[in-house]
Formats: sequence, C-alpha cells, structure tokens
Amino acid sequence: MIKMVICDIDGTLIRNTDKEIPGANITALKKLQEKGILVTLATGRVPGALRKYAQELSITKNINYVIGANGGAVYNIANNTFAYDEKASMEDTKWAMELVKKLGTDFYLAPIAENLAFVSSQYVLDNNLFYFDYKFLTAKILDWNNIPQMRKVVVATSDQAKQNWLRQQVGVSETLRTEKTGYGYIEIIPKNVNKWEGIVRLLEILREEEGIDIETDEILCFGDQMNDYEMIKNAKYGVALSNATPELKEVAWKVTALDNNNAGIADFLEKEIFPHLGE
Repeated sequence: MIKMVICDIDGTLIRNTDKEIPGANITALKKLQEKGILVTLATGRVPGALRKYAQELSITKNINYVIGANGGAVYNIANNTFAYDEKASMEDTKWAMELVKKLGTDFYLAPIAENLAFVSSQYVLDNNLFYFDYKFLTAKILDWNNIPQMRKVVVATSDQAKQNWLRQQVGVSETLRTEKTGYGYIEIIPKNVNKWEGIVRLLEILREEEGIDIETDEILCFGDQMNDYEMIKNAKYGVALSNATPELKEVAWKVTALDNNNAGIADFLEKEIFPHLGE
C-alpha cells in the first residue's frame, strides 16, 4: 500500500521550458492528498528554492517537510527550521573550491545561509546560469577571500575531460563525492548525502515528531537524473520519467509513458495508481 509519494522537481515535476508545474500534475497530486496519501518533494535544490512548488501543491496541509540539497536537508517549511541538516565542513568547502578554481568554469555555491547563493561571475547572473536553483534567493558574486561553508557547489561544464578530472580529484576525498545532476552540470556534495538517505531521515522524523508511521516499502518516488538513483533503486515503487537517464530506467520499478514536459507524473498516476485506490 502506498502511503507517500515523493517527487523530484527539475526534469520530473516541472516543465523544462518555463520551470512551472503542469496543471495536470497539480491536480493529480492534490487528489492523492485528498485520499490520505502524503506528498512531498526531494530535490537537489536548497530549501529556499523549492518553497514555491510546495505551496502550489498545498503540501503543508498534510506534511510540513521537504527534502532538499540532494537529501542533505529535511526542512520544515511551516516554521522555517531544519529537522535534519548535513553540510560540508569548512575545511572540505575550501578544498572543494580550490578544485573548482583550478577547473576554471562557472559555478554556483549553495551556502548554509538559506537566502543566499554565490556564483562565479557577473556572466552567470547576466545569462541566468543555474537560475533554476537560485531564482528565489539573493545571488552574489563569490568573494574568494571570504568563502562561506557550503551545502554543495554546482559546476557548469559539458566538457567530459573536465568532468572526469573533477571526479578523479574529488574521488580521493573521504568526505565528499561528485554527483551528475543533469547535462552539463556536476555537483560536489558530502559523501553520505543522497536522496534515499534523506527519505530515511524524513520517515524517522515523521515517526518521532508527528506520530506518522510509514515504512520504506510504502513510498512511490518519481525521478529523472542520477541524483535520483539511490531513491529510485531503493524505493519499492521507484518510477523513472520517460526522459530519465538510461541508468535510472534500468533500476526503476516502472517508467512513465510521458515526459516531464507533458505531465508524465499525472498520466502515470491516473493510469497506474488511481484505479487501485478507489473513489
């Protein structure tokens, strides 16, 4: 029995073109909530950059928590506090940023201050690079003499040689790892952070703080990229969007017929889930 549905945002819940949730997805996910099934989000975005979508889905009517920073944060959007918060140490932050500096590409650094974002240059701001992540935050150009403690840093490069170099360099770290989150983007995040771990933390919090008992095999998850891999692989009902990476489709329970631009989530729910829930 499914008791909770968890959605990735970019490439899954929202359209690529305007970064908005298709109306059909909103309707279907609200319909789930009316039937007593909890709905929440699990995204690579920091919590401040996902509030808009949580509000559009009326998530707080049933649950106050969302999962952000690729599983590194469980955030209570009702009272703006962290129920779980995993971040890189200051030492790791400085080491990671030295690698990024050597790489010489544009980047976006998500600090522990939830209302801020730091980027590499004015070019990033002028051309809206990473805009999907810091759209709802105050973006500033990074002062290399005053690097803030990070949750993650996102590097923009489609150069495979540069991506491989970064993976190799970060690969020697005992506390950091890389994660590919979309074409042309690679992130540096704490090694023990992934969306499935964030879900496990969320279930613990719901049980202890809210008295809501949900098991890991009672969750349906939607995703599209490799930062969804652990979530889709470990969930009993892990669903990859039709636009997902081949690697994700291989470990998914099922794959949607439609992509994120055409409300693939709503179409899947209407065909595969609602018929089994009854009216």
